[in-house]
Amino acid sequence: MTRPGRNRRLVASISCLAASLVAAACSFHELHENLLELDTYGTLHGTVSVAEPASGTIVALVYAGSPGEEHVVDSFVLDQPGAYFFLVPAGRYRVGAFEDRNGNGVYDPGVDPAASYAGGEVSVAGAGVVEGLDLRIGPGEGSPLRVTFALPAAGRREAKRLPEIHVGEVVSLSDPRFARTNSELGLWQPIDFLFDVGAGIFFLEPYDPQKIPVLFVHGALGTPIDFSEIVEHLDRTRFQPWLVYYPTALSIDQLGAGLDRWMQRLYALHRFPRLVVVAHSMGGLVARDFLNETLREPVGGVADALCLFVTISTPWNGQDAAAFGVEHAPAVAPSWHDLVPGNPFLETLLAQALPERIPHHLFFGFGGGSRLYDEANDGVVTVASELAPLAQRGARRLYGFDASHTGILRSPEVAAQLNEILAATAESERIAGP
Repeated sequence: MTRPGRNRRLVASISCLAASLVAAACSFHELHENLLELDTYGTLHGTVSVAEPASGTIVALVYAGSPGEEHVVDSFVLDQPGAYFFLVPAGRYRVGAFEDRNGNGVYDPGVDPAASYAGGEVSVAGAGVVEGLDLRIGPGEGSPLRVTFALPAAGRREAKRLPEIHVGEVVSLSDPRFARTNSELGLWQPIDFLFDVGAGIFFLEPYDPQKIPVLFVHGALGTPIDFSEIVEHLDRTRFQPWLVYYPTALSIDQLGAGLDRWMQRLYALHRFPRLVVVAHSMGGLVARDFLNETLREPVGGVADALCLFVTISTPWNGQDAAAFGVEHAPAVAPSWHDLVPGNPFLETLLAQALPERIPHHLFFGFGGGSRLYDEANDGVVTVASELAPLAQRGARRLYGFDASHTGILRSPEVAAQLNEILAATAESERIAGP
C-alpha cells in the first residue's frame, strides 16, 4: 500500500510541474519552433585516414556549388586522423580533406596531400544522416581538391546558415553573453542561442603553455558564471580556466561530440600537454560523453592530454522530472530524453571505464533537500542518482557536501577540496614530465 505522505508529495510534485508547464506555454512554443528549424539541418559523417604518419594537422572540408564555383561551407580540424562530422543545411555537398603539412592553415595544392570522397556529390536532407564518407590521404591515393581554402579565425564559419563557434576567445566572466537570461534562451530557443549568443570555449586570459587548462562545463540552464567562486579561488599561477558554453536543449550526445570537435581545434592550435575537466550537474554527462568520444582514439592529441576528471552533483541515473516532462510537455528538449532514468544513453555512458591515468573525483551534495522527493536529495538531484553504482565504482574518491545543487558551486569547502586535488595533479604532472 502506498503511504499517504508519498501520495501527497506525488500530487504536489505533479501539480507543481503542471503549473510550470502552463506558465511556460510561450517557452514551449519557442522550443517547438526552434526544433523544427533544427530539423532542416542534416549530418555528414566520415573518417580521415593517412597512408603515412601525419606530419601536420588534418582538415576536413565540406563544400558546395557548381564545378568551378565551389565554395567551402565548413571545416573540421582534427588533432590526428580520425572521425569528422558536419551539421549542414539540407542540400548537395562534396567532402574532402587535406594534411596541412606546413601548418599555415591554408590548402596548398602540390604541398598538402589531399583526398575527395570517391562517391562524388552527396545529398543530405533535413534531419537526415549520411555516413561512410571516408577519406584516405597518401601517395597514390586521393586527389587535389578543387577549392581554395584558408582556415578562418577560430570558430568562424563560411556559411550564413551556420553559427559562429567561439573557440579560444578571451573574455571576462562579466561578459553579457553569460547572463542568466541567455542560459534560459539555450533551453527554450537553442538555435537562437547559437546564432545570437554563441556557443564555444572561452578563455579568461591568453593561452599560456606554462599553465594547465581547466575546462569548466556547466549544467542545464547553466552559464560560465556558475563557476565564478571556484575560478576566483583557482591558483591562476598554475592553471588557466577554459569555460564551455552551450545551449542545454540539445542532445547530450550531440553536445559531447561538439565539445570534442572544439577541443580538437584548440589542440591543433596550442598542443597543450595536459588537460583537467571539471563539470557540474548535466555538464558531467556532457563531459563524460566528450571523454568517451575523445578516448576512441586513445593515443595522441586531446586523449593524451587528459589527466583529471572532476564532477559535481551529476545525475548519473537521470531525473524523474525529465521523464515527466518527456511524457507530458507539449515540446520536448532533446536533452530531456537523455535524462530519463534508464534510457539507453545513460545505460551506456559509463559502460567503458576511464583509463587509470585519468582519475575521476566525484563530488555530491545532500543539502537543501526538496520535499518533492521521497529520498535524500540536493534540491534538484537525488543522492541515489549522484551516487549511481557505476559512477561510484569508476571514481577514485567520493566527496560529500551539505550543500544544495547550485550552492555547492559557492561552497568554500568545495573550492578548497578542488584546489587540493588540482595541486596534487599539478605536482604529479611536474614529476612525471611531458
